[in-house]
Order: sequence, then structure tokens, then C-alpha cells
Amino acid sequence: MYNKRGFNNKCYSNANRFQQYGEHPLKKAWKEHQRASFSTPPANVKELDESYELHLFAPGFEKHDFVIALTDNHLSITVDKKEEASAGNWKRQEYTPKGFVRQFELNDKIDKSAIKGRYENGVLIVNLPKLEGFETSRHEIEID
Repeated sequence: MYNKRGFNNKCYSNANRFQQYGEHPLKKAWKEHQRASFSTPPANVKELDESYELHLFAPGFEKHDFVIALTDNHLSITVDKKEEASAGNWKRQEYTPKGFVRQFELNDKIDKSAIKGRYENGVLIVNLPKLEGFETSRHEIEID
């Protein structure tokens, strides 16, 4: 810690140690987490009065890339797209659309024979209509 001048003013924080001795031990795990989170697209579910809407954010695909299948009470959305080799004159390439599988467990309120999907502006929208008798009824309540 001391040198000829009396005190070594180098900073010995953890960040500097990892720069000095190699990669941070959690960096590999973090990269794998990021890779996994980008390979499965995020989903939002909205409840409407007569249906649910599942929005899957998946830009970079075509409508025919998606396979939506229903097995018992499980809805699976699959894209089987192989990673394409980096062709072209890319100076930097941080993403490539990859295949994925997302599965959702459906409740007994859904009319499984009337499920429909559409793909627009990079979002797959799956409409899950409710069975008769399970529609949401809404009314306003007065506040005193």
C-alpha cells in the first residue's frame, strides 16, 4: 500500500481487481441470462369483457413463422427459425431473430375452439374468447 512516495494512490476497488486479474465471475452468468431473456419474447395478457388477449412481442418474424398449438389446457407458441449466419457487411450485429417456444396454461373459462391469432407490427396477438357465462360484468359504484 505504501510506496516510496509514502502512499500508493491506486484505487483497489472490486472493479479494478477484475480488470487487473480477469473477467468478473458473474459476467458469464449475466451474459447467459441476457441471451435467454432475448430468446424468449415477453408477453402481456389483457382481460377484456368477453375475452383475453395475449400479446407476444416478437419483431423480426413473418406470420408464417409462428405455430400456435393447443394441447389439453396448454397453449404453445413456437417459432422454429435457425440462426442465420452473419451475412453481409455488418459492422456490429447485436441481434438476430431466433426460434423460441412459449407455453401458457389456460383456465377453464376459455372457449378453446374459437382461439384466433394475428401478427401485426411485430406483435403476435392471440385472442382467447371466454365461454358463455364467464364474461366479465362491470358496473360503476358510487362513492359517498
